[in-house]
Amino acid sequence: MDRNDSFLYINDMINSFFNPGLWPLFCDYVALRDTPKRWNFPSLKAPYWRVYWHNNKNAALRLGQRVLPIRPDHLYIIPPNTNIGSIHRDHCRQLFIHFQVRHPYALRGPAVITLPLTRQRQYFVRNIIACCQDKENARQRTALMVHAFLDTLIADLLDQALSFRKIDTRLLNVLNYMEQHLEQPIDNKKLAILMHAHPQTMRRLFKAELAKSPQAYLRQLRVDRACWLLRASEDPIKTIAGKTGFCDPYHFTKVFSKIIGQSPSRFRAHIALA
Repeated sequence: MDRNDSFLYINDMINSFFNPGLWPLFCDYVALRDTPKRWNFPSLKAPYWRVYWHNNKNAALRLGQRVLPIRPDHLYIIPPNTNIGSIHRDHCRQLFIHFQVRHPYALRGPAVITLPLTRQRQYFVRNIIACCQDKENARQRTALMVHAFLDTLIADLLDQALSFRKIDTRLLNVLNYMEQHLEQPIDNKKLAILMHAHPQTMRRLFKAELAKSPQAYLRQLRVDRACWLLRASEDPIKTIAGKTGFCDPYHFTKVFSKIIGQSPSRFRAHIALA
């Protein structure tokens, strides 16, 4: 094996054991000053990660009956599908980053993860804000800075709140197929053929690795994609239902509301400000 082959092998081995599939979604630096209603929501539940930094103490997060003040010397990281609300008292500025981590993970930490604003994190925050304020000329730099920042956060979370596990290759192939064909009908028979396994074996592997049945996991993927489309596009709800594999808007709304806890239209109205 020559040096190049060795390098490729090591790279493939690392990716097979740990490839977080990090996808930055949204990033902006906004002023929360119009009205106290600007960032007051009973639920910000969404199927992706969030990072918040505020420049003063005029906002907070609500976890049930507990209120967690947001301090400018900390970052606040919210895992996906966390049922949490927001409180905005007065003028402040907010840096927010939304992102996804593709592979299944186990969260060991609290509902909201707080990290001190170390010198390294302060460097990223300062530079990302500068990029956000120069939106026309700094898009590429913003993307690079955000990705590098999230890479460091994921590494920190692995030490204290997050763990990844290797996924059976057969299952990973099926998950990739599901993500790439959400708009199409996908039944268990099709998934078993893709996995080259008996349907019962396929269902057992889903339960063991993901703690969900294949169809429950597929519904979650479709709702996750719908949330992204509701946030990133102006497509009507009927169009989004079709793009995510739901047979009609009624069925889409029913499944979405059950998983997210609010209707697609209400989610879109809230998430545009959060």
